[in-house]
Amino acid sequence: MTLRALAVAAVVGVVAGLLFVVVGVQTEFAWAWAVLVGAITMLFGLQMPEDPRVDAPGRPPASEHIGSEVSRLAWAISGRTGTVNEAVTRRVRATLRRRLQRRGIDVDDDRQSDLVEDLLGHGLWARLNGRRTTVGDLRDALAASERLAGSTRGQPVQEENG
Repeated sequence: MTLRALAVAAVVGVVAGLLFVVVGVQTEFAWAWAVLVGAITMLFGLQMPEDPRVDAPGRPPASEHIGSEVSRLAWAISGRTGTVNEAVTRRVRATLRRRLQRRGIDVDDDRQSDLVEDLLGHGLWARLNGRRTTVGDLRDALAASERLAGSTRGQPVQEENG
């Protein structure tokens, strides 16, 4: 607190006291209110101790919130309609394509379509490439992906007995 701030608080207090007396407040109460006004003026004049965070630059606000990949995929599954968004379908197709390629199978080769059908399930690849992929199709695709997970060329795919 500087001497200048104390002087300003005193001047404001005296002016307030004189105004209270002029308005007609009893003298003792007018000067009590004047002391209170001066104290409040001093409090407004106080500065916080040097805090390095006060003038430090903050983090720039993010232009847009980008959710996690898991949350985006979860929102892409509609429980109400029972359908799956293209983002989920694309990921599952890519996983199945990689796992089939490890076995030496190309899903785009029409000559190997019967083998793809045998490994994935009847019509699953076509349903994954269709317009309305359902949650059931997604379940079947994930089950097929798990079956293919450890398999490589020359190893048989284990069938589930269920």
